[in-house]
Amino acid sequence: MKTLLNPWFIIGCLTWVMVLILRRIDHPLPYLNGYINDAFAIPVIANLGLWFNREFIIKNDYYILSKRQVIFIVVYVAIVFEGFLPYLSKNYTADWIDVLLYIFGGLFFYKVMNRAQIEHRS
Repeated sequence: MKTLLNPWFIIGCLTWVMVLILRRIDHPLPYLNGYINDAFAIPVIANLGLWFNREFIIKNDYYILSKRQVIFIVVYVAIVFEGFLPYLSKNYTADWIDVLLYIFGGLFFYKVMNRAQIEHRS
């Protein structure tokens, strides 16, 4: 459960909610509206995957995602959201900046967030 309490994960989720609410009330954030959620997408998705693995598959708080797993998440999200969905629907647009933000988010997750949970004992 500690995996879901990672401050970066919480910030990413709260940012997504804030952007969504501001869009719904017709006050999108200039410049950030289209990109801030893309920057947090991979850290949030990868952290959810890490949590799922720790809780249900591996059942070990020391487990971390491998470099290959993080790369897979980045490539998969980029293909689906910047290639496949824009091809299927006019509601989606392909944007190479989003792909760069997914890569940045993947690097950030791998270097900063992808850590074993260590219990602090007094």
